[in-house]
Amino acid sequence: MDLSLKTFKQRYQERLLKFLWEQWSALGVAGEIGAEDNRIIDPEALLLFTCVVGRHDPRLFDEVLDWLQENGQFISVTRLKRIAQKESSKGIRSLGAIAALLAKGTEMPKWKQLAETIGPLDQPEPFFYNEAGEPIAVLREPEPHFARFGYHRGPLRLRGYSQKFQPTERTNLVLQLRALLGMNVRCEIVAYLLTHEAAHPSQIAREVYYFDRGVQSTLVDMLASGIVQLQTFGREKRYGLKRELWLTLLSQAEPAPKWMTWPPLFSALERVWLRLNDPKLLELDPLLQSSELRQLMVENRPSIERAGLGMDLSDDRQFLGESYLPVFIADMTRLVQKL
Repeated sequence: MDLSLKTFKQRYQERLLKFLWEQWSALGVAGEIGAEDNRIIDPEALLLFTCVVGRHDPRLFDEVLDWLQENGQFISVTRLKRIAQKESSKGIRSLGAIAALLAKGTEMPKWKQLAETIGPLDQPEPFFYNEAGEPIAVLREPEPHFARFGYHRGPLRLRGYSQKFQPTERTNLVLQLRALLGMNVRCEIVAYLLTHEAAHPSQIAREVYYFDRGVQSTLVDMLASGIVQLQTFGREKRYGLKRELWLTLLSQAEPAPKWMTWPPLFSALERVWLRLNDPKLLELDPLLQSSELRQLMVENRPSIERAGLGMDLSDDRQFLGESYLPVFIADMTRLVQKL
């Protein structure tokens, strides 16, 4: 039986929140551990996505804040801003409040600097919403750091249950490399080359969300170490490294973890999420809903395909009028099941 768009919206939300719990639990958040996964987690892309969808699960959101208190030094503010800019993430506003909170009593000025670059909302709004999408009322004094950015939420009561990330878990490879090599582009370069035979600098820069020039110059420096290798194909240069040696160094077992380009996928999921949460969409007749969602997926298709999830979307041109609506629901259901 075909799902209504309203019913699908609820199931879509439930699956996204379940996925967020699985990802953050793998990083050390106190919660239920999902099925074993070998895909490398992108902590910056995950945080931005949580800043949007996580507002519908206050417990999850505050557990993430708890984790950031313990592991925030391993988050790259440079990549956060780069991803938010490239993917037009709506999570950047919420991130300002998080940064202000983390800047309090810390020796990491990066959070203070981030908070200062993000302005408050033009109009104050509730921060948390329940499963039905209704604002959760604030019954006590609002949390001041969030209020500074125009968000109304209750006081924080962080439990302190989050743990340091487990460095030898394959999903945590990027964080492990940052702990070993420091907070710099080398970590993303090594992670990418560990999961690919060889790659051109511009390809690496695009996938890891750093600037081309920085990746190129860093690879040249790394080449001088004798560890990174250079392969020439005509006029094109590709870089690689001996995976087995690195996996041994990092105490990582075969098979090697899998690279996922999470930012464009999260961006697509976010756009669908925001559109489904627009009350005006649910008020339209099925023909107009199909038209709106068809255009949305035309825009999202490149982002979904780029992520490397291994799923083909239906060709919307084969489904005329309102017949596309169940196709959209089926495609998005298959997509979130692959998360």
